[in-house]
Amino acid sequence: MDRPYVEKAVIAGAGKITLLRENPGRYMLRSFGAGMALTIVVFAYWVLSHNLQDISLGKVIAAGFFGVGLMLIVFTNAELFTSNNMYLAVSSREGRTTWGQTGMLWLACWIGNLAGAIFVALLLLGAGSLAQLPSDHALFTGAVQKAQQSASVIFIKGILANWIVCLAVRTALRCKDELAKIFVLVLVVFMFVYLGFEHSIANMGTFSIAMLGGGNLTLADALHNLLYSTAGNIVGGVVFVGLPFAYLNPREREEQLERAG
Repeated sequence: MDRPYVEKAVIAGAGKITLLRENPGRYMLRSFGAGMALTIVVFAYWVLSHNLQDISLGKVIAAGFFGVGLMLIVFTNAELFTSNNMYLAVSSREGRTTWGQTGMLWLACWIGNLAGAIFVALLLLGAGSLAQLPSDHALFTGAVQKAQQSASVIFIKGILANWIVCLAVRTALRCKDELAKIFVLVLVVFMFVYLGFEHSIANMGTFSIAMLGGGNLTLADALHNLLYSTAGNIVGGVVFVGLPFAYLNPREREEQLERAG
């Protein structure tokens, strides 16, 4: 039974709320760091995608690298909005946090992730890395394609993306060995990237870099994607992973009542 791992998620969720309440500056730095880490990996992903586009396994290699972003976030104890959709759903379902606290933490984390994404995009601009990208670079074309999908498509792809990401995090909770945890995170995250689903925080990095780099992406299109991908990510993390995770692994007393019934 996975009850001990539910308890780990509950403790983590409650700890995040405590940190945000008692030391908001430290919490925001952790969320800022997650946005930074994911954005530099996003940039590497798009550069790999462009440079390897003529190789049959190019997309596989680029997508396989993307899981490094989640690994960096997990191992540096940074705060990622999408994985927090799962953690706080579990802790709130178990009564250790409230849904009001959950909403506030999600908002703070989302803003911190966005700030970190923009900051790294500015660093790349200052380094001259964006000036080297041709106008037809995969990053620019990919950003426009992502942003100009219909709301319903973005929303459903958002559900699928965070269902997979939270499955990776939830599975990693069982890993006692760090190498096993790395393998799980990288391998599971590969699926959502390879299949082209929509991760709101990764998209923050893509859109920030594309707009600063002179691509054709408009702010309105970027916000359109972020609105619906964020909503889909919440559903994927809460409804598809967090709540079922807690419900399927009840407390001992709940199990006794179920048997008696």
